[in-house]
Amino acid sequence: MSHPAIARLIGQYILPIGFMMFLTFLCIIESRSGYHTRLYLFISLPALLISIIQPKLFLKALKSTAFQMIVLLCAFAMFSALWNETEVADLRDIRYLINIVLFSLAVIYLHHYRQDTLEKSLFLAAIVWAGFGLLELYEIYYQQGLPLSSRIVGSGSLSNTLLTSHVYGAFATFIASHYLTSKKYHRYQILYIVIFLSLLVFIIQTHSRTPLLAMAAAFGCLLLKHRNKQVSYVTLLLIASFAVYALFNYDLLILRGFSYRPEIWLTAFNDIQNKPFFGHGIGSKMSFFIPSLNITFSDSHNLHIGLIYQLGLVGLVIWLSLIAYLFRLYLKNTHNLLVATGFPMFIYGIAAGMTEGGSFFSRPKEVWFLTWLPIAMLAAADIHKHSQRYNDKD
Repeated sequence: MSHPAIARLIGQYILPIGFMMFLTFLCIIESRSGYHTRLYLFISLPALLISIIQPKLFLKALKSTAFQMIVLLCAFAMFSALWNETEVADLRDIRYLINIVLFSLAVIYLHHYRQDTLEKSLFLAAIVWAGFGLLELYEIYYQQGLPLSSRIVGSGSLSNTLLTSHVYGAFATFIASHYLTSKKYHRYQILYIVIFLSLLVFIIQTHSRTPLLAMAAAFGCLLLKHRNKQVSYVTLLLIASFAVYALFNYDLLILRGFSYRPEIWLTAFNDIQNKPFFGHGIGSKMSFFIPSLNITFSDSHNLHIGLIYQLGLVGLVIWLSLIAYLFRLYLKNTHNLLVATGFPMFIYGIAAGMTEGGSFFSRPKEVWFLTWLPIAMLAAADIHKHSQRYNDKD
């Protein structure tokens, strides 16, 4: 069998399995290590093999500005290990960075070999998450008889309420944006509504405020290019959902406040001032002591502050450049369904990351649904756009 045939076999049959595992297994299997092992075997390794046996595909990916920025950000993060004051016992953080690049390549290759698989996989995964969410709601509030004021966590290996709500919000954003930007699927309108409302109810019952606000931001972005009643109605629904939640949980909201985030951010910025340009380096441990609480936090509780802490202003410039490029890609390619759904998910991730997430550079987990998943989707669309332009010239 020739090398192109082997690469095609991997891209058409192995990568789709790996991508579905990435999308769904967090709520299905209880073992995080098992989740990671499966992704290494069915995403990272296949992407590496395709890059080796089909180097032309890898070079094609490098023509994409979006992918170039992913590589640049990860390369700078890898280089920052040189001034990391923390003694690194192994190559854990370097492996994380390589895995991020391989995940991006896997999504790009999957889109190359099976163009419609990304959106179909995301749609099926949204059904899976909605189904498991409904089962969890039934078990917690009906079988166990807990009051509606109890916060729901989720099934499988999900253990953090806020992080769980972030994943559910990412899929709710995908489902809504997919329906609102693709008319050919409107015959399944009832199914879309059921999936979206199931995800939304679960998010509300996590009692997490950030996903609702982040989803409103995502659909505010949709209004820029799709000024129609449907987008307006969904945006108003999200605002109304948050208002209803606030009305019935007013005391809880007041008690929780901002969960000490402003104090954590202020302390983080004070530490950033010590190394403002290049940061503390990848893998550097965060430690933010709040004297008024006599508590030390090991997380910046802000994805973007965490990036600045590790990579400084240089890393921030690369990150902002990537955001700007993807925004430009969105404005010029809203006819592309992958762009039309991926960018709202990206905006959702940016907004949701304002209150959670210590580092971009980690093993596959909930934060990847806010960052690397939508970024990889947009990079795949960007490469497809370049390929079409090249074919048109031919």
